[in-house]
Amino acid sequence: MDAKQSSQAEQYATLLMRSAERNQAAFRTLYEQSSPLLFSVLLRMLKDRALCEDVLQEAFMKIWEHAASYSSQKGSPMTWMATITRNVARDKLRALKVRHYQDECNEAVDTLESEADSPDKHAALLGELGLIGRVLQQMQAPQRECLLMSCYEGYSHSEIAQQMGMPLGTIKAWIKRGKAQIQAVALAPA
Repeated sequence: MDAKQSSQAEQYATLLMRSAERNQAAFRTLYEQSSPLLFSVLLRMLKDRALCEDVLQEAFMKIWEHAASYSSQKGSPMTWMATITRNVARDKLRALKVRHYQDECNEAVDTLESEADSPDKHAALLGELGLIGRVLQQMQAPQRECLLMSCYEGYSHSEIAQQMGMPLGTIKAWIKRGKAQIQAVALAPA
């Protein structure tokens, strides 16, 4: 994490702590600073701006309600907020029974795998999630695709297996190992 990201993470952590104390001004600042990145994550996942706006609002309600449970021991503030946001989006997709099926690769995967993209471009794309981006880049393409489809697109393991033409056990193992790799790096001392 570079100095700018570290400074931003510290600011988010402070704003979350103040939000846990029900400081509305701090929460408003947290929303103003972090919502554009979280909205972009949702837009890649949901592909519907109106739905993204609804999900973002629900996610920030959960962030407000659970701000006291944030701990830097569990990862960066942006990772924590992004996880809440993705979970709310998955819940919404399940409730609506909506899946955004595309060809074998979605836009996010295409961007990550594009030979024209530089590591700097990846870091900019992933913003505060640059750490996760670096771990994803080290993975084999099929494992990375599975992890993105599961975590960012909301596909179930069986849907991924069907779309990729791979055994369900392989898909589950790739996703489990990928999440463990990301968690190991995220929880490693800086």
